[in-house]
Amino acid sequence: MAEVAGPLAGLKVVEIATAIQGPAVGLHFANMGADVVKVEPPIGDPSRLHRGINNDLPAEAMGSQFVAMNKGKRSVSLDIHTPLGLRATRALIAKADLFVSNYRASALTRMGLDLDELSREYPRLVVGHVNGFGPLGPDADKAMLDGAAQARGGINSLTGFDGGAPMPNGAAIGDHAGAMQLALACTTALVTRSVTGQGQVVRTSSLGAQLWLQMWELQHSFMTGVPLERSGPHHPNIRGPYGVYPTQDGIGICFVHAMVDDAWAAFWIFADRPEVLLMEQWDNPAKRLGMAGSSDGLAEIRELMTSAFASKTFAEWREFLGGQPDIIWEQVRTHAEVAEDPQNLANDYVVDLDLPASGATKTVGTLMDFAATPTGHPGVPPALGQHSAEILVDSGLTPDEAASVIDHAADVRDEMYQALWGSN
Repeated sequence: MAEVAGPLAGLKVVEIATAIQGPAVGLHFANMGADVVKVEPPIGDPSRLHRGINNDLPAEAMGSQFVAMNKGKRSVSLDIHTPLGLRATRALIAKADLFVSNYRASALTRMGLDLDELSREYPRLVVGHVNGFGPLGPDADKAMLDGAAQARGGINSLTGFDGGAPMPNGAAIGDHAGAMQLALACTTALVTRSVTGQGQVVRTSSLGAQLWLQMWELQHSFMTGVPLERSGPHHPNIRGPYGVYPTQDGIGICFVHAMVDDAWAAFWIFADRPEVLLMEQWDNPAKRLGMAGSSDGLAEIRELMTSAFASKTFAEWREFLGGQPDIIWEQVRTHAEVAEDPQNLANDYVVDLDLPASGATKTVGTLMDFAATPTGHPGVPPALGQHSAEILVDSGLTPDEAASVIDHAADVRDEMYQALWGSN
């Protein structure tokens, strides 16, 4: 089979990033066919070592966070704090179309990689930077992990049960959303460069991305002056039956909308509660989706929905709802079920990946479908420094200089491992 190039084949990207938010930007470009060089310190991106929970993988296996964010990249390991390491890094950046980082700006400056200086020195370079709280303001250089952005951006205030404590989301949506925003910004800047010939620095943040995720909810609060409140299994700004309900056997169903009155009637007849159809508050689609009407009867309809779903098994509900094309609903699926969902498999949203040490697994695919320039499946993440020699020589170092950089990184790595874990 011919190798798939992807829509961004030929684009050169240099990434100095760690954990999720920065590497996920590089992942997007790798998925699109760009050559993404990941510059790692001697010990590597720490996410290589992040074991998470329920993890009995071999000690030499890559951590799941690293695998998720670094597929299809090339790795060079060096000590940027040495003159030769910095020279090699700058030589790589000089040949790149895009430089991406989620290191704090002050740290990059101390490394000799001031963002504005890079932009001036390499006028066609697009420099993409994502941090926790934005490039300006008193907390521009404040350290951040995903949960801090979720909390500060307000999304935690809407997650949880009415009267209960705020809760974090079940995924690192702060980091992922920040990555999406920077990938979009970098792509926009690359398009601009194709017209003007000029690169630029583009910046965004996890905090800003939290606001992007909540544009409707925030707009509602801004316009009304009344904050939305946590609503448990329901959306805080939809006054209707929309929500998640457990069936008799405990499987969750997300009921979204009965789009026509006949479907609403069929639902309550199947639930053996036809009297609900007499409730005027829900007698048309606009009322049922919370677009019209009042909040009168909201608690009552949700209690009736809870009782209805709890009266039958998931299999019974699935058979009924499967025959109702005008009812929007979905089963709440576990990660194991997501991995086997035929819709995910048909669209290559979940694909196979064979990893060194830990073996075959499934992974998230490239997710975007390009008719003329298909992307193919994500590649295997690189071993630490797997491509150091070829990358360093390509950047302009002599073979002897490349060997010196590689040997120094190995010595530093051994010292750091010894300090962290001793002889084990």
